[in-house]
Amino acid sequence: MTGQTHVAIGIATALTLSIEQPIENQLIIVLSSIVGSLVPDLDHPKSKLNQKLLLINNNFYRALFYLTFGSIIIYYYLTKGSKPFILLGIISLLIGISSHRGFTHSIVGFLVSTTIVKICAKNCGLYPIYSGFIIGYICHLVADFFTPMGIKIFFPLGSNISSPITIKTNSKLEKIMFIVLSIYSISLLIKYLFIHL
Repeated sequence: MTGQTHVAIGIATALTLSIEQPIENQLIIVLSSIVGSLVPDLDHPKSKLNQKLLLINNNFYRALFYLTFGSIIIYYYLTKGSKPFILLGIISLLIGISSHRGFTHSIVGFLVSTTIVKICAKNCGLYPIYSGFIIGYICHLVADFFTPMGIKIFFPLGSNISSPITIKTNSKLEKIMFIVLSIYSISLLIKYLFIHL
């Protein structure tokens, strides 16, 4: 699926699940779901986030960037001993060596990523960040499960697994999904505004 469809799925799901929350929490949940819905594609050099992070969008530079970043973070952990840094360092190294839809599209990648976010959210007292990130990340994995390429859910074991019913990336069906999800999200926002005005 394209980045915009992942974001649309994450926003629609986050809005639906946070509808009873205070507006501040809803905003945090929706914004962090956007990040969570984009993070799994850090293993692709041309993903939405990597287009912002990388100076050159190819696999060699992506690997070099994440391996260097991971090494620096692990060195920082060894000198300072802060738990989130060892996890962030490990995940960066794994992103650096992972192929697309490998580590970040697996149960292990999900658990390591959400653990980092949970620790940071707890330290900041912003628990809705954790909820939103989980929503976005799970939505991303479920959406990619429905593509022909599938996901390597049991990484490092096995091959990619996909649904028997698939949706091709950037197909007409995906574009229709994006439009429907966008209209749904806008209608939820309008409904929320009418109720609270």
